[in-house]
Amino acid sequence: MMNRPRFWFEQISQIPRGSLNEKEVAQFLVEFARKRQLSVVLDEMNNVLIRKPGQHGGENAQSVLLQGHTDMVCEKSMDSTHDFTKDAIKLIEEDGWLKADHTTLGADDGFAVAYMLSLLEDSTIKHPPLECLFTAAEEIGLLGAVAFDTSLLKSKRCIGLDSGGENLTVITSSGGIRGKAKIDSKKDTLYPYTMHISIEGAIGGHSGNDITKQRANTAQLMALVAFDYQKDTSNDLGLIDISVGKSENAIPFAGDMTVGCSSPFNQDVLAWIIRRNLAQYELSDPQVSITFKAGDTALGFDISVSQRFIRFATLFFQGVQWMSPDIEGLPLLSANVGYLKSIEDTLVAGFSFRSPISDMLDQNIKKVQLLADLLGLDTEFTSRYPGYPYERNSPLRSFYQQWFLKQTGQELKLQASHGGLELGIWKGAIPDLDIITMGPIHELIHTFNEKLNLASFDLVYQRLCAFLGELSDV
Repeated sequence: MMNRPRFWFEQISQIPRGSLNEKEVAQFLVEFARKRQLSVVLDEMNNVLIRKPGQHGGENAQSVLLQGHTDMVCEKSMDSTHDFTKDAIKLIEEDGWLKADHTTLGADDGFAVAYMLSLLEDSTIKHPPLECLFTAAEEIGLLGAVAFDTSLLKSKRCIGLDSGGENLTVITSSGGIRGKAKIDSKKDTLYPYTMHISIEGAIGGHSGNDITKQRANTAQLMALVAFDYQKDTSNDLGLIDISVGKSENAIPFAGDMTVGCSSPFNQDVLAWIIRRNLAQYELSDPQVSITFKAGDTALGFDISVSQRFIRFATLFFQGVQWMSPDIEGLPLLSANVGYLKSIEDTLVAGFSFRSPISDMLDQNIKKVQLLADLLGLDTEFTSRYPGYPYERNSPLRSFYQQWFLKQTGQELKLQASHGGLELGIWKGAIPDLDIITMGPIHELIHTFNEKLNLASFDLVYQRLCAFLGELSDV
């Protein structure tokens, strides 16, 4: 039999499945279940729950919940023509890695979907009763998980399939919230001189897992260039158009901005400002570059509105704000501005905060509201979700640690994650749910360079099957 997880990953890669566009993949899962006469539930959010009885001696064991999400972050390179609403992901295998053609791959969290489909169709392996939950809209604030009726779940043991690392399990994860700051104004100011500025080549990344890596945030970098030019030349700039980044929970890697001025641009000063701002990323993000080109007369937002928006993006407290005093390398609070956009007559900044501590999130909300109020911007906050708290006494984790050591000769690594996981929602709804996580090595998540290690993808699935066999006897 061919490698089934790889087969199913290829199948779901043919289906567009950006956040809030999961209807087709949800129907695919329902048809999969019905064809195999498996119990299936589909809800209004396009969450899908498929149940499979235990087999080969696991019939009477306690059931296990397996969980991952169907949606993916949709990022692409500046020159890609890919349409995430209708095009299949083009897969490329190279040097033992699977990646896509200048788009996100969708291994976050497509590997989970592929694993669960493979288990659900396999009549040969030993496992306990399974509840396989495929959630929707995870990447835009865990919306599917929040809306899911957890009374449908009967399991008290859970294996989360939305993390990686191969040799680790997540023991705690961060909560978070998303927000927007916006200002409305007519584009009725005529600027005789304009300049188009482009940023590209940054690494970008996941706003939780990669926030400590000092990568360039091109949204804030773009704002800094505009702010510094005004400061160094005493010439006020007006925004004509801006489009940097796409998602609150991704570190933006590229973008464009057109600004206007009443007097000719000093291109030498602008070039110096760009070199000065790029210098700090010489080691952490060396490929990021900024270019500019003079343009024609154009209508844009007035100076006052433009200045307030640029200052908000410049003063936004990007990056890690508080590190854990107990767990080395773990942020306790961070912020990310994910995009800056002009949408018709509105300027919008989208951002997110992460923390396992609710009070810290509240503090950041107050700070950004104060900053926005001072600058005359309106704010709104959505998609708040809880963290996954550390459980000191976890029989499932202890059993997995012992099993892992016996199987590999290595100690299982315990990871405290700054990423957001749906596990916190399940734990909040089912307090006695015992949780571990499993996942393969996959890198550069939430970027068009995302890639999945195929040997690890295969290995972790084999481990998942073997461990489920062990759980059939306890």
